[in-house]
Amino acid sequence: MKNIKIYIVTYRRPEVLNSTLDRLFNHTDFPSIPDTEVNIINNHSEFRLDEEFVNKVTVLHNNTRPDWDTGNLARNWNEALLHGFKSLANPDTKIVVTMQNDIVLDANWSHNLLKLHQKYTFVTGQLGDNIVSYRPEAVKKIGMWDERFITPANKEADYYIRALIFNKEKSMINDKVHGRLLNAHDALPLDTSEYRGDEQAWRDIKTNEISREGWYHTSQIFYWKWKNTWKTQPAYRGWLTKWSPDFISNPPNPPMVPNFVQYYYFEKDIELSNKNYVGWRSGDCWLDLGKCEDIDVHPFKEGEKFRND
Repeated sequence: MKNIKIYIVTYRRPEVLNSTLDRLFNHTDFPSIPDTEVNIINNHSEFRLDEEFVNKVTVLHNNTRPDWDTGNLARNWNEALLHGFKSLANPDTKIVVTMQNDIVLDANWSHNLLKLHQKYTFVTGQLGDNIVSYRPEAVKKIGMWDERFITPANKEADYYIRALIFNKEKSMINDKVHGRLLNAHDALPLDTSEYRGDEQAWRDIKTNEISREGWYHTSQIFYWKWKNTWKTQPAYRGWLTKWSPDFISNPPNPPMVPNFVQYYYFEKDIELSNKNYVGWRSGDCWLDLGKCEDIDVHPFKEGEKFRND
């Protein structure tokens, strides 16, 4: 079993990726940790790896993803969990770390991470989902990322609320930028996030009408999924709302509409207390939840055969 598996997601910007790898291998304590593995999830044909790192990392190319696609980080994070743990019942590693390619890691990052995971099973960095680490016990409680959320905000809002509900005492969420803090008093200097984004890429996204429509669409799904939250937590009005002490002490009810199952061979070991799965349906009903009042949600109990409607 590995101690740590790292998955770095990259899209263009090879110089940024190689800078991050240089920091990881040459300026942190990571090489001193035994039984580790570094993987690159590449989402663009513009990819270059410095010779120094060729034999130090494994590259997972998403070859079927077109370069113009604005991406889906939730899908990438699930890819890392699947590839990293292999199985939740018999995991292949103790910790999976997912990170974007513009993270500047603290010099003692690895030992700090291991120390944190003696107490917590789920740990985040300081900006959204830029860097997140999991023990398999956390994924069993929280579940997988919901791949319907292609936006840079709704996906982590959804996942972090589930972490609050189902894994509260074992989660350390230190998302300072969005005001989502849980057990953050234990935060150690894991990373310093540094945005080095490609402005042209953002201009391309803003002019891509399909992407803009998709962002609106997934925001509607977020609202529908957490519809009961608005009833029980009037102060909570969406993913931009900071977590208040009242919100943390009295978290929302479980989602109105749970995740749909995509990786049953892996997800069968998830222990969500509201283990209800949305069955596959004809048409686009399972995607367009706002137009699907009669959505077919059914319980999946131990011993019951999985339905594929």
